[in-house]
Amino acid sequence: MRFKIILFILPVIFSSCVTQQKISWETGITEATIKLPAELKSISVLNRVRLAYSFSNMGLNPNVPDFMLACINNFKNQIRRQKFLSLSNTQEKYKHRANGQFPDTLTKNEIISTGIGSDIIASLEMLDQKINDTYTIDIRRENLGNKTYREVDYIVGKRTIKVKTGWRLYNAKSGSLIDQWEQNKTYFYEAESLERSRATSLLNVNYKREMFNLGAELGRQYAQRISPIKHLQTREVYASGNLYLENGAKAAAQEKWDQAQNTWLEGVEFEVKRKKLAYLYHNLAINEERKGNTKKAREYARLAANQHPVGVKTQSIVGF
Repeated sequence: MRFKIILFILPVIFSSCVTQQKISWETGITEATIKLPAELKSISVLNRVRLAYSFSNMGLNPNVPDFMLACINNFKNQIRRQKFLSLSNTQEKYKHRANGQFPDTLTKNEIISTGIGSDIIASLEMLDQKINDTYTIDIRRENLGNKTYREVDYIVGKRTIKVKTGWRLYNAKSGSLIDQWEQNKTYFYEAESLERSRATSLLNVNYKREMFNLGAELGRQYAQRISPIKHLQTREVYASGNLYLENGAKAAAQEKWDQAQNTWLEGVEFEVKRKKLAYLYHNLAINEERKGNTKKAREYARLAANQHPVGVKTQSIVGF
């Protein structure tokens, strides 16, 4: 008997589950500083920087790999987030020593051969950094108790970092130069200790992290300079429960909005279960919101709420 009860309960539990699917649509575009021709849609990334000396030699103001990699990686991440240009590939060739100077521009043949499969090439071509440490003494009072104090000398170490990067943007089809941009930034951070050697050690421990953050900021800035930002609105639609929900969600995922709407409307005519009707009305409300028809979206949300409490959430989404 126990075995039969389990078999009876499980289908009820599973049938109550419903999957939701995220759908997105474009709501606007923020233009970039550099206005690219509309036909340029894909971008590849080129790194031409060859580091001058190793991180271990602090006396030479070393080029930290973390800084260079953060520039490249956060440039690519920002391009993805802006959802306008598609990334093709990343290459490293035509290297130039990181000395704070732009190398010669790539030749037309080099640009075209590097940019196979993409429309434009964003190339990191210049990098430089210099560090300078200074130390000051900060005299502080230390409470020893019983209203007794003593003066303590704290050593405050300050590391000033000057960084420079240079980017070029090439048209991979024509081989022409679209943009050249130099970035300069001065930044500092501090560490303190009772001993100077300890303060220096703390500065060194944090150095890679600070350089990574600087590289990430500069890479992100160049992505924002050259790529428009596509603004998207994301909502969830119900994607299971009956064939109308499933097929409509598939059509919406492919941006076949008319097909999705007709499928959900057909489902409303034939579905008899109130909760699934609420799901269908929810999807129709989201579709009307996508079209900018707030009045119709709220009407579908009201119908969803009349069928089942899940529709109350629909009302809150579309601003009932």
